[in-house]
Amino acid sequence: MKAGVEKPGRPAGRGSDSRLHMWALAFGCCIGWGCFIMPGTEFLPEAGPAGTAIAMALGAAVMVLIAVNYHYMLNRYPDNGGAFTYTKKLFGADQGFLCAWYLWLTYVALIWANSAAFILIARQVLGNALAFGFHYRFAGYDVYFGEVLATMGILVLFGVASLYAGRLERMLHTVLALLLLAGVVACFLLVLARGGASGPIPAFSAARSPGRGVFHLVALAPWAFIGFEAVSHVAGEDGFPRKSALRIMAGAVIAAGVCYVLMVYVAALRQPAPYSDWQGYIAALGTKTGLAAIPTFFVVDSILGKAGLALLCVTVLAALSTSMLGFYRVLGRLTGALGEDGILPAWFARRNRSGNPRNALLLIVLLSLPVPFLGATAIGWFADITTIGAAISYSYTSATVFWDARRTGDRRHALTGAAGTAVSVLFAVFLLMPKSAASSVQLPEESYLILSIWSVLGFVYFRFAFERDANHSMNRSIVVWMVLLFLIFFPALMWTQQATRDNAQEAIDRIAQAYSQELADQGAARQAGWDARDAAFLAERMSGVERTLRGTTLVQTLMILLALYLLISIYAEMRRREAQMEAEKAAAVARDKAKSTFLSNMSHDIRTPMNAIVGYTTLAKKEPDMPPRIGDYLTKIESSSQHLLALINDVLEMSRIETGEMDLELSETDLVRTMGEIRDMFQTQMETKRIRYLVETEGVKDRRVLCDKNRLNRVLLNLLSNAYKFTPEGGTVSVRLRQTGALADRGSYEVRVRDSGIGMSPEFAARVFEAYEREKTAGKIQGTGLGMAITKSIVDLMGGTITVNTEQGKGSEFVVAVDFALAGEAAAEDAAEEVAPETAAETPAVDFSTKKLLLVEDNEINREIATLILEEMGFGLDMAENGKIAVEKVMASKPGDYDAILMDIQMPVMNGYEAARAIRALENPALASIPIAAMTANAFAEDIQAAEEAGMNGHIAKPIDIDDMFETLKKILR
Repeated sequence: MKAGVEKPGRPAGRGSDSRLHMWALAFGCCIGWGCFIMPGTEFLPEAGPAGTAIAMALGAAVMVLIAVNYHYMLNRYPDNGGAFTYTKKLFGADQGFLCAWYLWLTYVALIWANSAAFILIARQVLGNALAFGFHYRFAGYDVYFGEVLATMGILVLFGVASLYAGRLERMLHTVLALLLLAGVVACFLLVLARGGASGPIPAFSAARSPGRGVFHLVALAPWAFIGFEAVSHVAGEDGFPRKSALRIMAGAVIAAGVCYVLMVYVAALRQPAPYSDWQGYIAALGTKTGLAAIPTFFVVDSILGKAGLALLCVTVLAALSTSMLGFYRVLGRLTGALGEDGILPAWFARRNRSGNPRNALLLIVLLSLPVPFLGATAIGWFADITTIGAAISYSYTSATVFWDARRTGDRRHALTGAAGTAVSVLFAVFLLMPKSAASSVQLPEESYLILSIWSVLGFVYFRFAFERDANHSMNRSIVVWMVLLFLIFFPALMWTQQATRDNAQEAIDRIAQAYSQELADQGAARQAGWDARDAAFLAERMSGVERTLRGTTLVQTLMILLALYLLISIYAEMRRREAQMEAEKAAAVARDKAKSTFLSNMSHDIRTPMNAIVGYTTLAKKEPDMPPRIGDYLTKIESSSQHLLALINDVLEMSRIETGEMDLELSETDLVRTMGEIRDMFQTQMETKRIRYLVETEGVKDRRVLCDKNRLNRVLLNLLSNAYKFTPEGGTVSVRLRQTGALADRGSYEVRVRDSGIGMSPEFAARVFEAYEREKTAGKIQGTGLGMAITKSIVDLMGGTITVNTEQGKGSEFVVAVDFALAGEAAAEDAAEEVAPETAAETPAVDFSTKKLLLVEDNEINREIATLILEEMGFGLDMAENGKIAVEKVMASKPGDYDAILMDIQMPVMNGYEAARAIRALENPALASIPIAAMTANAFAEDIQAAEEAGMNGHIAKPIDIDDMFETLKKILR
C-alpha cells in the first residue's frame, strides 16, 4: 500500500449468497437499455430473428472463451482492478494505464447511457411532465431543464447508493437481476401465448446475406456482453468465490444472450398496419413516433395491453438499475486501484467504512453531472465507443493469460489466451473501420471524434503520470505510444472523411431534390434556365463542403500536433532519465568499488585484533594450573569471539552479495558424497543434543555434477545449523536429497531439510529470507539474521528456488530445488545406495620438529602468537618483518634452510603477493619452489584465488584456527 492510502476494507460475502450476488452483478452489467432498443434498430435489420439467435450464440461462446481467461487471471492474481491489474503485473504500469484509460471511459459511458434511458422511459410514460424550464436542441435532441435535473438526480442517487452499499444494497441488486431475467422471459412467453401474429418471418434480413449479417452482429459481442467481467474488479474482496468465477461469468453471458434473443423475437412477432411482416415495419421505423418507434414496446403494448407494458417497464427499470449499480461499483474499484498504484493520486484509493472507494465514486459522480446537458443523442456517441474499450480490455486480459500460461507451461490456457487475444483485436479493428467498408454497426462520425479526443487526453495524462513516476515504471514499452498515436490519428482521419462525405452527400441530395422539383414545376423545356440557378446552388453547397473540410482538417491537425508534442516531450524526459541513470550507474560503480575496498580493509583490520584475541585465549587455556574460574572465563571469551567472527563474516558476505561480487566457482562434485560429509559434520552435535538425525538420498541417478561445492555446502550448513539450533532435545532433523528429473546434460535435484523444532509464525515465514530478520522467539539463540538471506542469494545465484513450510510448535521444512549440469558418467558406487561415511586415505604424518619455517609478518603481536603456536608444534623459525626482507633471506639461504614460508599479505615495503612472485622468479629452482602459504586476514574467496595466482600453495585465514593451520602445513610439507 502506498503512503497516504488507507487500508481497504473488504465487504463480506459468504457461500451461495456470494455466488448468486456475483452472478447478479455480472448479468446486471450485461443487460441495459440496449437490450430493449437494439432489436429494432440494429439486430433485426442486420440479421433477422434467426440470424440474431445464431449471432448471439456465437458471441456468447466467444465471451465464455474470454471468461475462461478472466477466470485464470483472477485466480492467479486475486485483487481488485480486473484487466488493469493483470496488465500492470505482467506488462508494466504503462500498459496497465492504457488498458484502464479506455476501460474507464467504457464503464462511465454506460453509466451515462443508462441514466439517459430513464428519461426516455419517462417521456413514454409521463409525456411532457419533465419538459419544463429552459429548452434547447443539441444534435437534434430536445434538452429540457426538468429532464437534465432528473438525470442528475438519478446519477447522484445511484452514486450515493454505491458509496454506502452494504448487504442490503447487494440483496436489492440480486433481487433486481432476478426480476430482470424473469420479466424478459415472462414478456416473451405471454406475447408468444397471446400473439396470434404472423410470427418472426422471414428468418433472416433481406438487406444483406445471412452470413454477413451474423458476422456483423457477432462483432458487437463486446458491446452486447460487456459487464460479465465485472466480477474481476471485486476479486480481492473477502468471500469472493474465485473457484466458481467461471461458472458465474458463463452463467451471466448465457442469461444475457437469452434475453437479447427473446427480445428480438418479441419485436418480430407483430407489426402495425399496413405491414405484413417485421421487415417492412423495421424499414419504416424512421417515420414512426411514440411506442411504434420502439418495436419491443409496441408489440408488448399491442398484445398485452397496459398491464404488459407496465411489466416491460418494470423489467427495463430493473435492467437500468442493476446496470447503474454494477458499473458504479466496478468503476469505483477500478479508479481505486489506479489510486493505489499511484497512476491516479492516492487520495482516490481511500475507502469508507463499507469498504467502498469513497473518493473514487465522488469523482465519478462529479464528472457525470455535466453530461445530461448534452442530451441523449450525444450520450449515445459515448456509448457507441464502449465496444472499443471492451475489446482493448479483453485483448490485454487474454494476452496476459497467454504470456503467463506459456511461462508456466500451461498449454491449455496459453491456447485460450492466444485465441482470446486474436478475437478481441479483430473486434476492435472491425468496429474502427468506416461504414462504407463494413456495415451500419460501425461508429458514427461523432464517436470517432470523441475517441480521438479521449486518446489525446490519455496522452496528456500519461505525460503527467510519467513525470510523477518516481519508480520509473511507466517507460518500459513503446506499445502505449503506438496505440495512443493510432487511436488519435486513425479516428481523427475517419471523422474527417465521414464528416466531409456526409456533407457532400447532403449537397448532392439537395441538388437532386431541387432538380426533380424544377422538372416537375417548369417542365423539360425550361431546364436550360434552371441549369444556371443549379450552378449557383451547387457552388454554394460545395462551399459548405469546403468549409467543413477546412474545419475538420484544422481540428485533426491540432490534435496531431499536440500528440507529437507530447510524444517528443516524453522522449526528451526519457533521454534525461537515461542520462541521469547512466550518471547514477557510474556513481554506483564507484561506490561499489569503494565499498569493496572498504570491506577488504575492514575485514583485514578486524581480523587482525581478532587473531590476537583468539590466539592468546587459545594459548592461555593451555597454561598449566589454570584456575577453573579463569578457564571458564576464557571459554566464554573464546565462544563470544567465534560468534563475533561469524557475525563479521555474515555481514561482509551479505555486503558482497548486495554489490554483486559473489560468483560461482564450478567444479565436479559428487552430491551423494557431499551429503555424507554433511552428515558426518553434524553427527556428534546431534547426538550430544539427543536429536534423531537422518541424511538420505533418494533416486539420485546422476550424482556427479558441476556446481560450486563450497557455496552448496554453505547452503546446507546454514539450513542444518538453524535446524539444530531451533530443535529441542529429543527432536528430529532430517535431510533428504532426491533427483526429480534429468535431461541430456542437466539434472534436477531437490533437498529437503526438515526439523521438529519451534517453527515460525506465518508473518515471519513470509520474510524469513530478508536480511537481518529474526523472530522474537529466537531472541535467546545467537544469530545474525543473515543466514537465510545469504542462503537464498546463493540459491538464486545457482538458478534455483528455496521455499519454507512451517507451523509454530510443529517445526519447519526448507525445500531447495536446483538444476545442475551433469559432469559425465556416474561414479562406480551405486548411486541409489544410502549415504556412507567417507574413508579417504589419511594425509601422511609429518615430523614438524625437523622442519624450519620462515615466518613473514609485520605485526608484532601476530608474530608472537604465530611463534608460540608454531614452536609448540615443534617448528624451527626464522622471522622477516616484510616481503622485501623475506625475499632477501630466501636469496641468501641455501636449499633446505627453509622447508616452507608463512607469508602475510598486507605489509609495508613489499606485500605478500609481490614477495611470493619474486621468490617464484628466483634462478635457483630449489629456492624458487619452496612451499608458501598465505597467513592473512584477507579471507575472501578472491583473496584465496589471488594467493594461488601469486604462486602460493595454501591459505590460512586469521584469526588462526590451529587445526586448520596444522592441516595446511601438513599438506604443503607432505
